[in-house]
Amino acid sequence: MKHLARNSFLFSLILCCSILPYAQGFQVESKNPPASVTSKSAEAFTSLEGRFTIALPQQISGFSGVSFDTPKGKVTAGDSYSWRLAGAQYEVGYMDKSKTPKASADSKELMRAISGGVVAQAAAKEGKVLNNGEVSASGLPGREVRVEFPRMYVISRVVAAGDRIYQITAVLKKDPQILDAANKVLDSFRVLSTAEVEAAMRKNVAEATPDLLPQEPVARRPKSDAEDEGLKGGVKTVFTESEDLSGTWSAQGRKPSSMEYYNEQGNLTKRESYDYKGNPSDITVYGYLDGERVSLTKSIQREYNPPPMMAASAPGEAKPKYDPRYSYKFKFKYDESGRLVEKAWYMSSGEPWLRYVSNYKGNQKWELVYSANGSLNQKYLYTLDDKGNEIEEVIYEIKDDSVRSRYSYSYAFDAKGNWTKRVSSKWGIKDGKEGYQPYSVYYRTITYH
Repeated sequence: MKHLARNSFLFSLILCCSILPYAQGFQVESKNPPASVTSKSAEAFTSLEGRFTIALPQQISGFSGVSFDTPKGKVTAGDSYSWRLAGAQYEVGYMDKSKTPKASADSKELMRAISGGVVAQAAAKEGKVLNNGEVSASGLPGREVRVEFPRMYVISRVVAAGDRIYQITAVLKKDPQILDAANKVLDSFRVLSTAEVEAAMRKNVAEATPDLLPQEPVARRPKSDAEDEGLKGGVKTVFTESEDLSGTWSAQGRKPSSMEYYNEQGNLTKRESYDYKGNPSDITVYGYLDGERVSLTKSIQREYNPPPMMAASAPGEAKPKYDPRYSYKFKFKYDESGRLVEKAWYMSSGEPWLRYVSNYKGNQKWELVYSANGSLNQKYLYTLDDKGNEIEEVIYEIKDDSVRSRYSYSYAFDAKGNWTKRVSSKWGIKDGKEGYQPYSVYYRTITYH
């Protein structure tokens, strides 16, 4: 039952597309799965990324991306979510047809092929097909296959919504109540409208945006945040986007990475971070408290994120007392040339978190990152051009000081001298030849006061 539930969606995709999808994500193991969904359950899972809702627990048991090999590299075409409950397992997966090798296929033909894959799988395992026909899911066209095995039922429902194809699968213990509940779960599946998704996205961002921190009195230091980042002129905002050139990233295309806001003094007031899918993930505000530079961060928990891990205190160890007003405090050190040579992060409990140390020698800069206990955990070597831009980066293994990876960078600049495009190449071997290969490109849109 466990093996069949985990692979039913991917299996039918393999059959209909004749290619191998990659499954990347996570599984949450539990010795005591929650009780199966009942007809009285009011809980509902909503995926804004998948644009659907279904009457299943909000906490999923597993997630994986559905990706395909193409001549340009691996392309993620959709996602798959799973639930392991007592007596029942569910999976909801989807793919955007335009991102697959079957982009030109008719949706109805594709649904028949996916359902046919489930039937073929059932026949291979000596299952009895009880139903294989068309259904309607909230007014959308679909197909359903019901299969009986000696100890369980398998129900697979496929739904087409524009370019997107969904598959909802239930693997059930032979129990009338569990079957009745599963029918209600399947019937609860609904595709969200664009307006619903956009409204929910705005609500998530609003709820995760911290209140602004005080901007004065300012803790004086030789340089501003913008100057520490090498930014020139009266920078107001910096919007950064990224795009994969190597065909190895799980999400392809040009996506937002961050949005930064600077005041007229050149110091950060807010930073919006985006995850690998290009969705807002963290919102950080910056300011001053008790004469110190501080930040406060709130995160947006996405349905495809693993559940947060809770750090446990050692037996007998007192739990740290955190100041709820902020997340981190920063301390800075500069050399005689006004260059930032150390930035230390402290948690709001007062305990050290990370310490970044930079050492300059000629046109090279070493960056060493130390953990709270003082141990070295990251080591970088940058080669700089005559403007101070990084043109080469070497990342070292801490355990043996060997080179883990090497990158080179080229730039395009605006009239102020700030880069607006950075192309990175990664050192590697291709077709038996060693050298730099295209890896990624970052774009920056900069506004000024």
